[in-house]
Formats: sequence, structure tokens, C-alpha cells
Amino acid sequence: MRKRLFILLGLFLLAAACVLAGRLYWTTRYDKLIGAAAEQHGLDPALVKAIVYEESFFSPRARSSQNAFGLMQVTPVVAQEWVEAIRARSLWDAAAAITSKPLSGPEEGFEETLCDPAVSLHVGCWYLQSLFKRYRDEADPLSFALAAYNAGPSNVERWAPDAERSKLSHDEFIARIDFPVTRNYIQRILQRYDDYKRDSKLTHR
Repeated sequence: MRKRLFILLGLFLLAAACVLAGRLYWTTRYDKLIGAAAEQHGLDPALVKAIVYEESFFSPRARSSQNAFGLMQVTPVVAQEWVEAIRARSLWDAAAAITSKPLSGPEEGFEETLCDPAVSLHVGCWYLQSLFKRYRDEADPLSFALAAYNAGPSNVERWAPDAERSKLSHDEFIARIDFPVTRNYIQRILQRYDDYKRDSKLTHR
């Protein structure tokens, strides 16, 4: 009886170790790509990773009900803004420069292009940095940027008109958000961001 219990305990511990190892691999496999994209756009890798965790849980083929794709759930509107900002001829041309895929090859569609981890991270970081620039003069630019990333700048303007934003604290702004999903989104990312900042391997890669 005792021997059987030891065997069961051993099997349980082995299974738990496998689960933890699998989760560790899943949640760290894109750390280098995240670090590179974040550095290119002047962002903290810990913040970008927290957003990736919330947006897709590190699934490169994640797709939302709003047709957002990839690790950072890039929408068609944001992708087009990026293409126009860099003056590329098309999303495929712009993405090919990131992935080093030959332009002579078959052109991929929007979904396939944005499901490439490097492309999604690059476009998502570009958009996040553009939001930081937009709200850089506010008292709490991070919360405004995260709210805009989740719900769009037009909703941020509705919750906090331009003339009022600089006077709002984090808590005051959060209280004005009438989308529970967005409120929870911001709070979860900020908490995970704090957790990731303690991981020196990520923040000092």
C-alpha cells in the first residue's frame, strides 16, 4: 500500500513538472522576438510581454471576434495605418522587410501575414508607441495608451476629453471607463507588467 502511494505521488509530481515545463516554454518562447521588437520601438519588453499575454496568451494564430490577429491582436485598421505610415505599397511588402521573405514568392493574405510572430510584434509595438506619443503629456500616459490599444482612441476621448485628460489621475480615469472589459484589461496588464519587471532576464535581455 505504501509503495503504491509513493508511486502515485511520484507520477503526480512528474505530471506537475511536465505541466510547469510546458507552460514555461509556452510563455517564454517569444522572449527574444519581444525584446527585439520592444527595443526597436523604445518600449519596455516587460510591458510588451504583458500585453501579449493578455491579448493572445502567446498564440501566434489567435483571432478575435473583431478580426484582430496574432500575438498582439493587430486589426486591419491598425495594419493599414502602419503601411501608410512607412509608405509601403502593401502590407505584404511591409511585412516582407521584417520577415526577409522574398517578394517574388506567393503573396500571403492579411491573416497569414499578421499571424507571423515577428510581424504582429512589430506592428503592435509600432501602434503602442504611437499611442504613447499621443498621450505623452498626460498624467498617466500608460493607462491612456492601454485603454486606446484595447478600445480605440475615440473611446478614450469620450471617457476623457482632451481638455480634461492632463488633470486625471490613474484612478480617476479608470473610474470613467464604462467598458468593464477595458477596465479589467488595463488592471490585468499593469499587474502582470509589475510581475515581469521583476524578471531580469526579460527586462535586461
